[in-house]
Amino acid sequence: MKLKYWFYAIRFQTLLLSFSGITLSFLISKSRGVGDFITYFLCLFTAILLQILANFSNDYGDSIQGVDNDYRMGPKRIIQRGWISLLAMKRAINIFSILSFFSGIFLIYKSLNTKGFFIFLLYFIGLLICIYSSIKYTIGPYPYGYMGMGDLFVFIFFGLVSVEGSYFLYTHVFSLEMIFLSLSVGFLSLSVLNVNNMRDIKNDYKNGKYTIAGILGLKYAKLYHIFSILISLFLGGWFIYLTHKSIYQWFFFILSIPFFAQHLKKIFFMENSKDFTSELKKLVLITFFYSMCIGVGSFFS
Repeated sequence: MKLKYWFYAIRFQTLLLSFSGITLSFLISKSRGVGDFITYFLCLFTAILLQILANFSNDYGDSIQGVDNDYRMGPKRIIQRGWISLLAMKRAINIFSILSFFSGIFLIYKSLNTKGFFIFLLYFIGLLICIYSSIKYTIGPYPYGYMGMGDLFVFIFFGLVSVEGSYFLYTHVFSLEMIFLSLSVGFLSLSVLNVNNMRDIKNDYKNGKYTIAGILGLKYAKLYHIFSILISLFLGGWFIYLTHKSIYQWFFFILSIPFFAQHLKKIFFMENSKDFTSELKKLVLITFFYSMCIGVGSFFS
């Protein structure tokens, strides 16, 4: 029975965010005739391990900080329910930290072993930062997720690191236009977090978790959300303009826009905090669909 509880803690629906960025950059690289599947699977495996590590750490940290309580609007966490002990979760965090490290090292060695010490060292340091940041979002005396910095870190790791960072591992080329696509995915990932924070805005702020949504208040957090998604779509369109300019690529890109429009309409008029949960799940799926549309469309240039 405990295995079932660990599946809850992994939060499988959120793992699509890692899959989206890593797979998008791989599809772009394959459309340009480079990239191998072994590096892709290693990238994906490492990214998923890091996200599971972050999810476990959030469960542990929010329980310690008292944010996971009866007033929280989101699904109850496994420690909050008493399904898994703090000690067991702490051990799981240590295990996934080690797994993430060795998976990341193997990935870096596989992709960059002949590309120079400096680049290898840069990715090695980046790996350590990713592991550290996955844990410290809610754990420690100064968790950055409690100081309004969660959006920034999600933007960096799920956008720039996930897309541009993995693209370099596939191609060994730094791509300036991929920066725009990285920023686009980063803004969408930030928006997913913002839906989560709007849902729990009152309880988080009351318990000392100062998210951007909590600092802005619900009205302005919605405007921030709308702006983030619109700028993401602009950046995605700009990437297509700079690279392919194909009618087919534009067609795949436009396919995703009605889903974003429907989501934004619901968010704008939403008042019941519990309703944000369903929109959070939908936005994860929309982000995945958007990434796959651009990735698949890149083959039709």
